[in-house]
Amino acid sequence: MRVNGNISGIKDVYLEKLEGLYDLECRSGGFVSGDILDTLIDVTENIKREISIFINRRGKLLDVTIGDSFTVHVLDMDLRRGIRRLSGIRCIHTHPNASGKLSKVDLSALVNLRLDAMAAVGVESGSVKDIYIAYLKPMNGVLGSDYTIRGPFGKSEIENMSILNTVLDIEKRIETSMPEEIGKNKKERALLVGLKLQGGGGSSDDLMEELSQLADTAGAETVGRMLQTRPNVDPAYYIGHGKANELSLMCQGYDVDTIIFDDELSGAQVKNLEEITGAKVIDRTTLILDIFASRAQTREGKLQVELAQLKYRMHRLIGLGKVLSRTGGGIGTRGPGEKKLETDRRHIRERINELEKDLEDIIKVRNTQRARRRKSMIPVVSLVGYTNSGKSTMRNTMSRMYPSEASPKKESVLEADMLFATLDPTTRLIRLPEGHEVLISDTVGFIRKLPHDLIDAFRATLEEVVYSDLLVHVVDSCAENANDQIDAVNSVLGQLNALDKPIIIALNKIDKLRDKDTLSLLSKKLSDTVEVSALNGNGIKDLLSAIENKLFSNIKTVTIKIPYDKMRIKSSIYDECMVLSERYEKDGL
Repeated sequence: MRVNGNISGIKDVYLEKLEGLYDLECRSGGFVSGDILDTLIDVTENIKREISIFINRRGKLLDVTIGDSFTVHVLDMDLRRGIRRLSGIRCIHTHPNASGKLSKVDLSALVNLRLDAMAAVGVESGSVKDIYIAYLKPMNGVLGSDYTIRGPFGKSEIENMSILNTVLDIEKRIETSMPEEIGKNKKERALLVGLKLQGGGGSSDDLMEELSQLADTAGAETVGRMLQTRPNVDPAYYIGHGKANELSLMCQGYDVDTIIFDDELSGAQVKNLEEITGAKVIDRTTLILDIFASRAQTREGKLQVELAQLKYRMHRLIGLGKVLSRTGGGIGTRGPGEKKLETDRRHIRERINELEKDLEDIIKVRNTQRARRRKSMIPVVSLVGYTNSGKSTMRNTMSRMYPSEASPKKESVLEADMLFATLDPTTRLIRLPEGHEVLISDTVGFIRKLPHDLIDAFRATLEEVVYSDLLVHVVDSCAENANDQIDAVNSVLGQLNALDKPIIIALNKIDKLRDKDTLSLLSKKLSDTVEVSALNGNGIKDLLSAIENKLFSNIKTVTIKIPYDKMRIKSSIYDECMVLSERYEKDGL
């Protein structure tokens, strides 16, 4: 049996003393023997590091671990035997030059591992300062996060203390009729991490808030945040080794399942961070791709998401840790029907080729539909904007208030106060106030740091924007960072070469806006703005009139006569113009 943990720099004589603990046992039912306690105190005083031991109910020592000068990692295994029972194991650890008062990390380990007990021994000047012990406390017959702390005790008190009756009494108070697995579908507990660069750039408070919204959309519960400031990115741990150690402590304290970083991580960084924290690590891109995977409904959407996921992961394949060790294991590992990612690049490349061929067939169908629309001479208007800016609500309101008689009644698209509620684009025919008809297309929302692989994979879908006659940029006027959101949308439009399109800015959600000065500032900064509320319909008529003016103000209605010997130009006229009516006469058409 060996000593685990941070043994770097520890003299062999102390390691041998700790290894000798495995040969010692506690008396039946006793908490800890005097010999074990004496060794822990002696070595702690000399190495100035925390030491933890784990003992089962038979009194046998299972593990000895050394931490740094402040902390010690708990035993790296799942000790729980179900929520009806305790683990059958107790932990005793030391606090060098400090009190034995239990920390948040200590208590978190007690709860998460369902330990029989957690004891902390304060060591000062080579002797025991005080000892505190915590036990889980069942509430209404359920073992949860409640606990009882007892102490302070002296050395002799804990040597003579009996633990068996205490833990058996706790287990008797647990309701035996409980299901074995409660909360099986509980939300993943996520810790958010951002890096703010001293020279500018990186994460910010509003980006971290957006990351929290993304995590919530993916089905996670944000339990903590860390925003680190550094001059540059650490190539091994992204936030630096010291901060990664601090992150590990936070994971224990908050019972974290998943750590989400607000930037792209390399495969090596993911592996290093998972090794040091013991939690699953994903980045912002993986999170967004996961959300898209859960939102994809059509075959095209599912193919596009899987393609984006494979392309993103392929160049990061070497060094990936827990992301690839799971099959459908929660956030960052879901796929819309995709198989488990093989670790072989060749297999992934073959799958990418298959997906690209399937998408080529879909693109051909889209091109045919687009050509048919162009031939009908009905203009196409695309609603673009930041995610959750109200595009779907606006499209539904337009379709409801100004329906076209020629358009069949269809279900409204999903409206929800969440990020990326709409993934698959939809198009509806509406009639404008002056009688003209247009096709309104609702597109996927944009976001800052939108993954490049996602843009490439969804290019066929996003090209609907490129082939539109007019763009309506929907802006959430209530957003504190509205200007940043506008810049992010323009950045994506620039990547699609769509900034040369006629654009109308729809300042949405005016019904929720409290500060009217914000609206005035946005209106002054931007051109061609219309104030609207997609929710209650205010301003929708003004917006549609602006669309009508942009698209049809230069259109003239003329009557021409084509002699029968010039009928070859008829097809060109039909291709380039909208023919309202035709009549054959003696001398021509």
